Amino acid sequence: GRYQIVRRLGGGGMGIVYLADDLRLPGLRCAIKEMSPAVLAAQDRDWAIQAFRQEAQMLATLRHPGLAAVTDFFPDGDNLYLVMEYVEGESLEQKLKAAPRGRLTTPQALVIARQLCDVLEYLHSGVPPVIFRDLKPSNVMMLPSGQVKLIDFGIARFFKSGRTADTLNMGTPGYAAPEQYGGMGQSDPRTDVYSLGVLLYRMITGYNPSDAVTPFSLPPVEQLVPDVQPQVSAAISRAKQMQPELRFGSVAE
Repeated sequence: GRYQIVRRLGGGGMGIVYLADDLRLPGLRCAIKEMSPAVLAAQDRDWAIQAFRQEAQMLATLRHPGLAAVTDFFPDGDNLYLVMEYVEGESLEQKLKAAPRGRLTTPQALVIARQLCDVLEYLHSGVPPVIFRDLKPSNVMMLPSGQVKLIDFGIARFFKSGRTADTLNMGTPGYAAPEQYGGMGQSDPRTDVYSLGVLLYRMITGYNPSDAVTPFSLPPVEQLVPDVQPQVSAAISRAKQMQPELRFGSVAE
């Protein structure tokens, strides 16, 4: 009885996000993420509920201008609901689709990348570090002011020292690092370094890595943008190395 749905904002395999009015605080709008276990296959329900609860608990402890704040979490019937700050603007995916040739200028891309570095550095500096694991254009919101906010922590996880692999392999093909597919150790801050490198690649070249024949077969940046600055190309190349130890060791680096 506290929130009144205004309209649907979006949704995916993990649930639906609605725009809503907070009836206790007139004039305040929020985003409500709904997770309905009943629509999932039986074998997926337990981990989906666990992931959703983890997202709520994780976000409740985080405070950064580049993250949407969580204000409430509750069950209703068989569904679970996460109430968050409503981020008004467009996603980076929408911005890229509307841009000439589907790409941004290098200065525009670097402004966004620097803000994402700041958010990721904050996440990785936690104890334990939070690994986002799903950095892609649709999870980056662009406010009218130019500020960037990272959204959707559905598959983020805490780094657990001593673990040799992730218990669950998840991510978006093209943007997910090789270790998210299993067999190369657990995801750590260098996993987000990889995805950030691919995201910067997408912004500068306009080439969608999700369209690649295989997730890791991306044409060189110089082939698509011959006048790209060498230092930018070199940074992207190092960030998206297959072996984690060959990437930058941290977002700060």
